[in-house]
Amino acid sequence: MYESDYSGDSLRWLTKSNDTSNQLAVEKLQNEIIKNNDAAFAFFFATEFSHKTYLMQKVVLDKRDAKYAYAFAQNIRNADIKALQNAVTDSNKIKYITHFACFVKNADRKPLEALIIKSKNVKYAHMYIKHVKGADLLKFKQIIINSGKPRYLFELAKHLTNQSDIEQVEDLIIDSKSFTYMRLFAEKIKKANVDKIEQAVLASENGPEIKKFAKYVKKSKMKQFLLMG
Repeated sequence: MYESDYSGDSLRWLTKSNDTSNQLAVEKLQNEIIKNNDAAFAFFFATEFSHKTYLMQKVVLDKRDAKYAYAFAQNIRNADIKALQNAVTDSNKIKYITHFACFVKNADRKPLEALIIKSKNVKYAHMYIKHVKGADLLKFKQIIINSGKPRYLFELAKHLTNQSDIEQVEDLIIDSKSFTYMRLFAEKIKKANVDKIEQAVLASENGPEIKKFAKYVKKSKMKQFLLMG
């Protein structure tokens, strides 16, 4: 789970659930959650009490709350994964669709994957290939390449094996003029053309970045000049 998404509701819950010292109080709180149709409290109740968890799941499903449908599926034992996935899918909220695909055991990933591809959202395309073992890279590669964003291009390069694909991503990172990702690409990607990247860094005439490149990239030809200096 991502704490920032749930922190506000979590604070509300901590205040509300202070008096649950006996079964009667627990029952009263659950009835109140059902009455108020509060998906957040339904989830937090289910994490703390094993009392009629199916009723809390029903609140989440009736509310069609994507955030808590995902959280419920990920964290609550014996949750109805299929029903909760449907609630997330119907929401069209790509954030929770992707989180569901990546982090919920027994999720049906195929329809979720199709929605992620359809969204063309580079952040979540990258998240999917990063966390789903055996993800079909070809389906997501173009989304990341089209974005031109060096952060995601660098992460994509870690998964590439075809030399022409690596060269394409390398050129895009050079074109982005991101010194950080040019340096990381030269340092971390085995099939990187270090000389080519180094020439791009030198052409910038940015002294501090040239020194960083020479310091951190083992194959840098500038390293010897750095040592001499």
